[in-house]
Amino acid sequence: MMVAELIKSCSHARVAEAAIHSIGPDLAREVGHRARECGLDAGDYVARSVQGFAGSARPQEWRSLAARLEGVDMPILTGLHYILELCIAQEMGLSVAPQEQASFRLPNHERLAQGRNCCI
Repeated sequence: MMVAELIKSCSHARVAEAAIHSIGPDLAREVGHRARECGLDAGDYVARSVQGFAGSARPQEWRSLAARLEGVDMPILTGLHYILELCIAQEMGLSVAPQEQASFRLPNHERLAQGRNCCI
């Protein structure tokens, strides 16, 4: 149920933008950078990333998302962070093996500006 709420809530640009600022300044900065490269504002970029995930995620990605939400204090923010990590990894050309998806984390945010493709 939390996964459905995450997709529903964060598919709206204003909610999505507020959520990334709640996650932290590093991610908000990176998302802002990526959004500008795609000609979008940050909220639209995040909302489209969530919608893209919802429309194209593989079963393992859904299972990994659900596993990330189990027992955390802020499941929607945690899930959104996971979706954005996968999206940015795709933009950077990184492939994440299915067995690594549950624990996948992007490299430090200073190195993220290298990728230039939009995944949305």
